[in-house]
Amino acid sequence: MQRQELRIDQLTVDQMQSRDTAWVGDNDDQRLANSIAATGLLHDVLVRSCDASDTAETESQQYSVVAGSRRYYAALEAGYERLPCKIIEADDVEAAWTSLSENTDRRNLSEQEIAQQLSLIYEMVRPVAEPSNCPDCGQDVDGEVGLRSHQQHTDCELPQDPVAVAINSTPPTTNESVTNRFTTSQQALTYIAARYLGRSDDDAVDLVAGHLRTADLPPVIQSLFKPPDDRTTEEQMAISNYGISSSTRLGSGEGRSGTSRDVASLYEGLEGTLDEQTALTPTGAVLEAVGSLTFDGMSEQEIRQNIREFRREVTAELTADDTASQQEIFTEMLAAQESELREMYEEIEPTRPFRKVDVQGPDTQRHSRWHSQAMRSRDENAHGALVKRLYEERLETLAEKHGWS
Repeated sequence: MQRQELRIDQLTVDQMQSRDTAWVGDNDDQRLANSIAATGLLHDVLVRSCDASDTAETESQQYSVVAGSRRYYAALEAGYERLPCKIIEADDVEAAWTSLSENTDRRNLSEQEIAQQLSLIYEMVRPVAEPSNCPDCGQDVDGEVGLRSHQQHTDCELPQDPVAVAINSTPPTTNESVTNRFTTSQQALTYIAARYLGRSDDDAVDLVAGHLRTADLPPVIQSLFKPPDDRTTEEQMAISNYGISSSTRLGSGEGRSGTSRDVASLYEGLEGTLDEQTALTPTGAVLEAVGSLTFDGMSEQEIRQNIREFRREVTAELTADDTASQQEIFTEMLAAQESELREMYEEIEPTRPFRKVDVQGPDTQRHSRWHSQAMRSRDENAHGALVKRLYEERLETLAEKHGWS
């Protein structure tokens, strides 16, 4: 790695960098520009030769920014003419990993950005076609499933150990790629899991596969996993048309929540059951469901549960009922679940009946809803009277269970 000050007109942004929108000019971006103007650039940007990236648009651009694109744009905004850079040697795969790692360390990427970056890497290392023969003995096989079956009954091994490749991957010193494509998709997923998560167990591979499913969602659905300020005007208008609040953001923001995978499952389920003739599209149906089944203050866990339950019920009903139109079935089922959820949420007291707790925590919200339902079922109006009654009921249950006299 070589450190050097480069003229800013020598730089361009690399196609492998992981920021979906590196610079939007919002308050956060302007604060960064003002900070750089006042105190200078505290961290170098990582660049590689344009010969390796093939992203130069003009003859003067000799290096592409692999990591640090926000700092690059902020320096432009602050009027910098030269930037401190670290020049690395990296092919496309290594550049994509470098960008993902560096950006994750500095500022949390959205689930959508992580999914897109992992998908970019996957496309560069996955097989381009199903295997037709064993690369070890040459015997004909029927795709990846056939190859796995062949391996189980023979001593044949696949070339390249994906975990070893992930551990030993280092920036190349020549124009040769760090990795050739893997023979199977499973190998490619294992490689990404080992490189990104540091482990290659089934759960890690499933997590990577979930990210790739998120990357396959239509862009407007993916925008639900972005910070609201990062959405384009078109994306914000599209989701607001379905009653989704401008402040709504699905996912933890760290790429680790399961919400994206539950949304992907809903989309895939609707895509597999909706007829092409119906006016209802999988994209529109997912956005309608998110708009109807999420409320302010709802925890991530509760959103996931609502989406999962609705997916199971609606896909089963759409498959079973061939008398009513799919539009009518979907609309009626969504309205029924929304009404039930709204009744539960609107009856929760604005100040929770439990003190000294995290008001927005999932346990508090869940217990508060149960508290409201218990008051209704026992026809009580005062919190104190309900708590006394519940305590007495619990004592009677314990006495009966343990034989207390």
